[in-house]
Amino acid sequence: MGSRSVACVLVIAALIARLGDAISTSTGQPHIIFILADDMGWNDVGFHGSNQIPTPNIDALCYNGVILNNYYAQPVCTPSRAALLTGKYPIRTGMQGSPLNNLDPAGLPLNEKLLPEYLRDLGYTTHAIGKWHLGMARTTQLPTYRGFDSHFGYRGGYTSYYDYVLQQSTDNEDLFGFDLYRNLTASWSDVGTYATDLYTREAVSMINDHDPRVPLFMYLAHLATHAGNEGKPLEAPQETVQKMAHVVDANRRTYAAMVSKLDESVGKVVQALKNHQMLDNSIIIFQSDNGAPMVGEYKNWGSNWPLRGMKDTMWEGGVKVPACMWNNQLRGAPRVSYDLMHITDWLPTLVTAAGGFSTSLPYDTDGLDQWSSLLDNTLSARSEVLLNIDEKKRTAGFRRGSWKLVIGQSGNGDYDHYFGEDGTRNIRFVAYDFYGISNSDVSRALSTVSRITTQHEMAVLRDSATVRCSWRNVSTCETAPGKSCLFDMDSDPCEQRDLSRIYPHIVREMKRSLVYYKGRLVPQKPRKQDYRANPSRFNYTYHPWLDHCLVNCDT
Repeated sequence: MGSRSVACVLVIAALIARLGDAISTSTGQPHIIFILADDMGWNDVGFHGSNQIPTPNIDALCYNGVILNNYYAQPVCTPSRAALLTGKYPIRTGMQGSPLNNLDPAGLPLNEKLLPEYLRDLGYTTHAIGKWHLGMARTTQLPTYRGFDSHFGYRGGYTSYYDYVLQQSTDNEDLFGFDLYRNLTASWSDVGTYATDLYTREAVSMINDHDPRVPLFMYLAHLATHAGNEGKPLEAPQETVQKMAHVVDANRRTYAAMVSKLDESVGKVVQALKNHQMLDNSIIIFQSDNGAPMVGEYKNWGSNWPLRGMKDTMWEGGVKVPACMWNNQLRGAPRVSYDLMHITDWLPTLVTAAGGFSTSLPYDTDGLDQWSSLLDNTLSARSEVLLNIDEKKRTAGFRRGSWKLVIGQSGNGDYDHYFGEDGTRNIRFVAYDFYGISNSDVSRALSTVSRITTQHEMAVLRDSATVRCSWRNVSTCETAPGKSCLFDMDSDPCEQRDLSRIYPHIVREMKRSLVYYKGRLVPQKPRKQDYRANPSRFNYTYHPWLDHCLVNCDT
């Protein structure tokens, strides 16, 4: 055989091998990329109808997938993460209360099997990037002991965006500690790099180093857009802030820059998946963990408009969050889904998508398998959802069909209002940039594996995903401790008309359901500050202090 013939045979063999790899990748277990924003509001993305903050990559991802317009999370950070990773309502694990602080010995119970553990059983490589916030008093509470092969990020609820120091006030003093780790080692060398860029760089590097033939689960839980330390709650690169000049209010402008960097991150991650031949076989999920806080200690100048309430409430502004999913195999996509879905549903849904059986999950799993609903555009498996029961604050939220029951008040009633569009008077008009979405990093990447949604189709989807309220004949419920409010969410998505007096039998039925759930409630552990966690004892880092405990070590 001549040299040319040998060369041709080698080329053909190489092409066949590459084709075989492509076929095995596209038909095998999907890579799962879960991107979680922190404290981002309903009105802080373009696909819900807002022109305030450009989010071309997030919008492109959602416009080409399924926009989840009836999707609920928990009202605050720790419970949302506990619900996501366990598939259980937080009341089953005692995680339904306030978020953990960095001095709190409590954590997600160690007997709970988490999503990455289920996926690892199915052959997945599992990596966590960014925020943990499910316990850090002992090493055994940390991500690499809870099913993740690696973790790069912070263990508490928030840090500053450049120096990764958390300032925490106690009754006696203000404590300062470093909270950025690669697995179990403090990552001092990364000080000075903006957090969103740092976590994005880690995600892209991890994708580039990954063998596409091995299924990947990446949990990318950003710091953005949570507020940072007192005195500098909002941080973003100045060049990005300057691009948001149409936002007159300085704080909202910086917040817009934080959102913009988050959007840029989504684009880079999707591009990395494309460049590494993983995109065609990926599930990509984007959502916020809860609504934005407009007032209070961790105010971040986000916006939940036109929804009522904010973070830490049972109102839509606290628990209904921007969310969508993209996968190249979705039928009937792009579309806006109004099916009821809850954050607990991801565990059984992703186990099924990964080739497992949701029927084999523990009997007390509250999440429902929504894979068929998402993939085939069939009816949702869910008809009701427990939004939360907080036995200490005496608040609860429950939805069944179109009915929603809200009990109690949050922040002494200060969190239960309509906070306005947060910029109606402070935003110069900017047209929505469909062209920018069509030419975003996400759109260019998706165009290599599927047909891209046209600008006309985007406009139709955006209109469908925009919540509108009449603001006429408003007879909204004024909250009080223990008081019940009833709303028909199909006709009243902004919770403007309390129907509890008109339909008292509906209130009674829904309260009976809450009594049922409360009978299975695990009491939340009291939130406390253990001064043995003082960072000064551990080279000014937040360290698993109970590993070094000799007396009174019970958490």
